[in-house]
Amino acid sequence: MSQTKKSLKTTTAKPLGRPVGAKNTVTSEKILNQIALQTGKPFPQLLAEGYHASIIACDFTARLAYEKLILGKVIADKVSMDVTSGGQSLVNNFTFQQQELPDWKPELRIIDVKSK
Repeated sequence: MSQTKKSLKTTTAKPLGRPVGAKNTVTSEKILNQIALQTGKPFPQLLAEGYHASIIACDFTARLAYEKLILGKVIADKVSMDVTSGGQSLVNNFTFQQQELPDWKPELRIIDVKSK
């Protein structure tokens, strides 16, 4: 009986995670720098070499994983660019050589919505 009472004792659990106010000491930049120091090559180069090796080895599973990773990054960059630019070009990238509809003259009117 005394043994079962000992096993039923409750313990207080410690809170999980970092304490309030603690700073993250491991960053993605530090990790990439350490990879470059250890291997002597920057991570993008290692990534490209791994992708190339998967193509040469005909390892379609690894190749697919590399392509998903690379395309995910490209698409994420594209989405962040579109969000900041609103999908619009910041400069005029074209010039018209001629007027497309020379006989079209728009009929401009001011519509007063308050008058209804």
